[in-house]
Amino acid sequence: MATGDLVRSKTQRRIKDKDDTKSSGGERRTVTLSVRVEGVEFKADTNVMRVSGSVEEAPEDIVANGSHHTFNVEPGSELTIIKGNWSRTELDMLSEAVRGTLRPKVLVVSLDEGEATVALVRESRVDYLEFNRNIGGKYEAKGREARKTEFYHELTQMILGVMVRENAVNVILSGPGFEKNNYLRFIKENDAELASKALVEDTGGTGRNGVQEVLKRDAVNRVLGEVNAVQDIRLVEEILTHIGKDTGLAVYGRKEVVDAAVAGAAEYLLVTDELFFGERGRLEPVMSAVRDSNGRVHIINHESEAGQKLRSLGGLAAKLRYNLA
Repeated sequence: MATGDLVRSKTQRRIKDKDDTKSSGGERRTVTLSVRVEGVEFKADTNVMRVSGSVEEAPEDIVANGSHHTFNVEPGSELTIIKGNWSRTELDMLSEAVRGTLRPKVLVVSLDEGEATVALVRESRVDYLEFNRNIGGKYEAKGREARKTEFYHELTQMILGVMVRENAVNVILSGPGFEKNNYLRFIKENDAELASKALVEDTGGTGRNGVQEVLKRDAVNRVLGEVNAVQDIRLVEEILTHIGKDTGLAVYGRKEVVDAAVAGAAEYLLVTDELFFGERGRLEPVMSAVRDSNGRVHIINHESEAGQKLRSLGGLAAKLRYNLA
């Protein structure tokens, strides 16, 4: 969805009588409006996209054409998008989104004593939940085991709730010490079905850093497959590695990336979604050049971990097949 598109959907409008002078007066009615898009804003924390613009089609006796309206688009919302033409990039994004709904989701749980970071790996981002309980130190033996057991029970309920709600099929237990193994023993004794879906990975860190360690490993491919959020992290890390080692096999910056694309040297191109939507007209030819040379194009959520790192490079980078120098 972009500026200039026509979006049609049902919405609630407060309809006031001409004699009603109260700002909060009027009856709320469901109407169908068509709005010419002037702005699109996605709120990751609420999972709501706000689409605003001027009304072009509406019941004449209820809403005036030319007035302003904002649609709040949430999961499950139904709307029609009318465009002058659909670009190759937009069609690819739609196809990938459809395929993504069919892929299973995975939880990564980074564990330490009394602390757990639960990460839901989605298609374009990773959502985190923090769960902590004070179970006491090793010298506070009285009641410590009972508190630890209670922590395990509460964590299990949280994990099960997320797995059911989000249709997650596996959970990876991770951490630097023995806590992940202790928790695995607990769920084997208390929830055999959950235990059958659990895998264990050693990491050097805990919390979100520990989760990122797991996502970067080739070993978890058997579980995570081609989930976009994981793939994005690996691709950005590969770019950063080549830049750090000065191999000449990765470029960033507008001129360098365009030169590589035109030369047919780009194995894959990475671009943040905010840069793409902000400069679509300038970037579409570059993306087409990469595809024409059998390269891949990946649009990355700028709010994700991978997207933040790509933003530090200007939002645009490419991995090369060969050194252009």
